[in-house]
Amino acid sequence: MPQLTLDTETATDKRTKSDTVITTSSFTSSEPALYMGEHTSLPKWLKRKIDWRILPFFMLGYLFQFLDKTLLNYAAVMGLTEHLHGNQYANLSTIFYCGFLVMEPIAGYLIQKLPIAKFLGVMIVLWGAVVTLHAATKTYAGLMIVRTFLGIFESSTAACFIPIMGMWYTKAEQSRRTAYWYMQTGVAGIIGSLLSFGFQHVHSTSIENWQILFIFMGLLTCILGVATFLYLPDNPMTCKAFTDDEKLLIMNHIRENQTGVQNRHFKWYQVKEILFYDWQTWLLFVITFLFSILGSAFTTFSSLIIKSFGFTDLQATFMQFPIGFVSILATLICCFLPCYYGERCLTMFTFNVIAIVGLVLQISLDKKYKAGKLIGVYMMKANSATLSLVYNWCAINTSGHTKRLARNTLILIAFCLGSLVAPQHFRDSDAPMYVRAKTALIIEMSICAFLCLVLRFVIIHLNKKKDEKSVELTDNELHRDALFLDITDIENRNFRYEY
Repeated sequence: MPQLTLDTETATDKRTKSDTVITTSSFTSSEPALYMGEHTSLPKWLKRKIDWRILPFFMLGYLFQFLDKTLLNYAAVMGLTEHLHGNQYANLSTIFYCGFLVMEPIAGYLIQKLPIAKFLGVMIVLWGAVVTLHAATKTYAGLMIVRTFLGIFESSTAACFIPIMGMWYTKAEQSRRTAYWYMQTGVAGIIGSLLSFGFQHVHSTSIENWQILFIFMGLLTCILGVATFLYLPDNPMTCKAFTDDEKLLIMNHIRENQTGVQNRHFKWYQVKEILFYDWQTWLLFVITFLFSILGSAFTTFSSLIIKSFGFTDLQATFMQFPIGFVSILATLICCFLPCYYGERCLTMFTFNVIAIVGLVLQISLDKKYKAGKLIGVYMMKANSATLSLVYNWCAINTSGHTKRLARNTLILIAFCLGSLVAPQHFRDSDAPMYVRAKTALIIEMSICAFLCLVLRFVIIHLNKKKDEKSVELTDNELHRDALFLDITDIENRNFRYEY
């Protein structure tokens, strides 16, 4: 069979010689519609083939990323805090996001320049090695070093997932698939609690049980990294598991996204556009920053918060099991509901309100109402699913490869900043109830909920302006194929935002 070839050409819309165009003359097919560049629906067997090739790596990658990051939370009730004092435990969470923050812009640039799946595989192996090194130290200084490097190597996971999703799936499909891999945060909560509960029954005179937990998870992560490097495809065009006709079907299938595919040329004008001319940028940045504060605070302190209600260490660990199920359910609602009814902004608003109610329950209820306070904790966790909507937003509402990577980087920087600030809400002097921290979180979530409504108004306004200008377009402009033009959503007058 003729091989898939890539041609380069200079064209309009600020394209350069490095912009790739797939030529249909190299394909054979029994369906002429494919050659005319029409959008085609994929047969179910091909969708399943893509899912089995992509989703297992995404689901396991995000599962291990979240689980490895939150092992500190489980180690806290397994004896790690006996080697720390004051605010040192909170600082260990903060320093992780310092490393994450420093590496994020660098990772965004490397993702565009390097084979994306190979880069991801190497980073997974490196963070797995760092997880094992947590067992090599009990000192505050040593733990600060390994937490910094863990943040550096984990920084690229979501940043790699988002552009890869856009290469294989339509907007509606991306939302559903995002649910599958993001819900692994809930699965990680369940598995982490089980692992912690199990390893608390492991006793050794030479090594503590939390150190064994770090070694075990680190080695598993390294194995996953090697598998990702070898088997996760960088893009549809270079994946040897698909025939040339299947690749063309995939390209025509994602044509409706109007977001383009991978492009190795870094375009500074697209970075300038997202920083200074895109109204969504800073609204999304602040929204992500605010709800990341709650998410990170919960991730780091959930076991200590539950323990403060009067539960023992083992009980506090056991009470975290439902947290995973809450996270899974919330993620499924966040990602599947917009596929059928839209309203991503209203969904984010609703989950912020749920989190606010959960925080109010913890502050207002007397200590004897353990069940009510525990329900409040579970309601807080539901809000973390809104990050899946932001990830999906970046994938479906951003066109232009450089711009999409720049937005991913900005969102992850906002996530880092929020996560970096979060542990500092919980000062040792406020333990065990942390009333001041929870009050601050209520204020921050209220602002976040309001900005979600503002974002909805902005998107409706932008779409209305595009509709008004579309009457001036020629027939050729209305039906222009933007799949390989690498133009931005603002440049593409046929692009409409989802909200």
